[in-house]
Amino acid sequence: MSYEYTEEQKITLNKLEELIQDKKSQKKVSILLGMSDTVISKLRSGSYTGNVEEQMQKITDYFELEEQREKLKINTISTDYVATSISSEIYEVLTICQIKGGLAVAAGDAGIGKTKAIQKYLKDHPNNTISITMNTCFSTVKSLLKTLARRLNAGKSKPKDELWDAILDKLSDGMLLIVDEAQFLTYEQIEALRSFSDYFSDMGQTFGIALVGNPQILFMMGSSRNDYSQIINRRKITRVYQRTDIQRADIQKLFPAVADDKQKIDYLWKMSQTIQGIRGTVELYNTACQNGECSYEGLVAVSKYMNIK
Repeated sequence: MSYEYTEEQKITLNKLEELIQDKKSQKKVSILLGMSDTVISKLRSGSYTGNVEEQMQKITDYFELEEQREKLKINTISTDYVATSISSEIYEVLTICQIKGGLAVAAGDAGIGKTKAIQKYLKDHPNNTISITMNTCFSTVKSLLKTLARRLNAGKSKPKDELWDAILDKLSDGMLLIVDEAQFLTYEQIEALRSFSDYFSDMGQTFGIALVGNPQILFMMGSSRNDYSQIINRRKITRVYQRTDIQRADIQKLFPAVADDKQKIDYLWKMSQTIQGIRGTVELYNTACQNGECSYEGLVAVSKYMNIK
């Protein structure tokens, strides 16, 4: 016997159906909602025998949160990729690395557009580019290989040597691996990655590895360890960027609604060159606009409220 939904629950189910159609996958939606794929299937068919009200409330809460998020987007700038001077150069570094193979390093301060450049490159080159993001939890070679294997659907519950072979089977000539937050890589992990590039190089082919992160990765490579000479010698290109490299024209591109307002642009440019970077400056502007205070005085007031200096 199927469950009889209330009118409110039917509205929520219709929204669920639209979301599944939009994402083109019930599985993706189940991950988005933090719910079991099986539970969603049974809710859709009316055959769920558990606590229907509790499960439906989870879905309702999600859509209510999304509505609040949409309201916050009003009067804010788009988060789409903008070709700033720094993000364009990082994009070029990735291009060169993919063409030449070997190692490339793009290091820079936080919040200046590195990740945006990566996202744009992945969007433009979905078939021969992959990326992983490092963090302090991935401190061993095996954890790195498991992360890479998961990204390539190569399995992950294997010894290191079998993982390496399984990953290699998924790679091919001309591919590019982008490692974001690469400052968290250890020497041994970089060596493991280099071994993939060397394998293709020995065959007269290319496999590029772009290490993108903060300047700490360069300090690490410039250490006194002789081991790093092997890595340094294989770098095809190295670029370093600072917040002070952000140009006024970049701010005009990022904030087109106020591009001709000298006072606002100069203030936002000044903010972008602080520890806030571009990311924090966008957050400042959006917060001011969400509060209905897009004036110069409003920007200053919000920056003081957010303790931005």
